[in-house]
Amino acid sequence: MARAVWSSAMAILPSRIAQTRYNAQTIVSEKFTSADALEPLAIGVDIGGTGIKAAIVGLSGELLDSVHAPSPRTISGLQDFVHSVVKRAKTPVRGIGIGCKGIIDANSTRVKSSPGDLSFLEGQLLSEVIGAGDLQVCAENDARVALIGEVLWGSARGKRNVVMLTLGTGVGGAVLVDGVILHGATGAAGHLGHTTIDPRGGLCICGNYGCLETHFSSRTIESDYWAHMHRAAPARLSISRTGEVPNPEAIFRAAAEGDECARYVVDRALDYLGAALVSFLHTFDPEIFILGGNIVAAGPQLIAPIQDRIARRTRTLLGREVPIVFQKIVGYGGVAGAAGLVFLKQNLLAI
Repeated sequence: MARAVWSSAMAILPSRIAQTRYNAQTIVSEKFTSADALEPLAIGVDIGGTGIKAAIVGLSGELLDSVHAPSPRTISGLQDFVHSVVKRAKTPVRGIGIGCKGIIDANSTRVKSSPGDLSFLEGQLLSEVIGAGDLQVCAENDARVALIGEVLWGSARGKRNVVMLTLGTGVGGAVLVDGVILHGATGAAGHLGHTTIDPRGGLCICGNYGCLETHFSSRTIESDYWAHMHRAAPARLSISRTGEVPNPEAIFRAAAEGDECARYVVDRALDYLGAALVSFLHTFDPEIFILGGNIVAAGPQLIAPIQDRIARRTRTLLGREVPIVFQKIVGYGGVAGAAGLVFLKQNLLAI
């Protein structure tokens, strides 16, 4: 990748990646009338591999109260966290929506598979785990709830065909086709982070080899940079006093500022991400492609360097350039989308 690309990447984000103004209009069912004294509220919970977030969410997508803590490692820890959020609600809520990594049966709320830090939830019904009494509990894969949040209140409002990648500790994915979220025969559809990018690549948490997640995730970028430091390569960044390696945002910034190790790590990661995006664009032909997760904090450096390359490789088949946009509801998008599950289930909103 040419060095000049990085200086241009630090400039203002190209218009095709720019985000539109936030608009929180909703479709309200006739079941919700002026007879209701208060706006419907729901609790959204996003269970991640390292952190858990929750909020009390209004029908317009606003977060009225939010909480963030390290992810629980026991069922009782999860119960305590959710119950503490319920107690914070000053008025009754309509239900609890949960986004969780892994394969989730949305009909029963059962966690069919969640390898790694949340394996203690495998086989469990989240509705029973939460023990919310008469409150309705809805559950779905975390990337899907992030996409639902964008469809209801964010970048994908009014769209019928959308692909989303959540780039964080791992790589999640969700797909909206003709207004319907893809689930597949067993609920595994849309796990785009486990698409094979390199058949000779390393073993992934899912059991496959060479997944996108093994080549582009915060853990991969951090570990690749650490490997350069471990080999005593001339790196500008260093391990913190508490033993923490540089995070992806710092590594992307260092690459833009001329750090050779960072540039190598980022260039290679972006090559894999670019190849994956081309494949997903060809497969799903979306109206827009959304990038979310904590890695998007890297900003323009994340996608501007490969945007034109992606456009050139897809324009012939698609006949157009697909906008690549960043997640509108940043930080708590999964939480908002999880609450949206409740509103959708109760026909207060519609996609």
